[in-house]
Amino acid sequence: MFKLFATLIIMIPLKLYFRGKAKGLENIPKKGSCLILSNHVSHLDPPFIGVVAYFRKKTKFMARDTLFNNFFLRFFLNHVGAIPLNRGTGYRGGFEKALEALKKYDLALVAFPEGTRSEDGKLKQGKPGIGLFVLQANVPIVPCHITGAYEAFPKNSKFPKPGHITFTFGKPFNIPPVIGREPEKEDYKRVADEVMRKIAELGGVEAPISAS
Repeated sequence: MFKLFATLIIMIPLKLYFRGKAKGLENIPKKGSCLILSNHVSHLDPPFIGVVAYFRKKTKFMARDTLFNNFFLRFFLNHVGAIPLNRGTGYRGGFEKALEALKKYDLALVAFPEGTRSEDGKLKQGKPGIGLFVLQANVPIVPCHITGAYEAFPKNSKFPKPGHITFTFGKPFNIPPVIGREPEKEDYKRVADEVMRKIAELGGVEAPISAS
């Protein structure tokens, strides 16, 4: 109930102040868990993408664990289903809980392969950790590209400006598992690059590729 209330509260400024628009929501599977992997340019991204996808499918998202240090923010994050992620410990710092949620519930888990917000609004390389997580999760991936959020609320900005934010969801795709051996760091980088290529295609921009 709280999540529905929070969703409606967030939807109001998204529609009126930021003129939010979603494309390709039908690409989010109605049945079966999936990952929604998106570029990350603003503090607005996690709550807004969760709200946009909410009426299509139950959502959770991974959030930096330090955000839970604030009592009020922790209360909100816990009630909207955020999973704390310690970027220093990676898999052990939240990936296990996220994987468990994907297996236990029928949901869309939102994550940001770049690991942090872009300083200039441009796509950055995906972190190898997202490649590890994708291979472990073994569920369909829905790529998402956000435009307009950086212009509305860039990093280090004090207050968001009105704007036009668009969320474009692409068709789901799967990453084949590594067969016959244990995955290595190069496999994780390859998967991260493929995810960023899909996101870049939606935005009509060039994909950043990891150095080999």
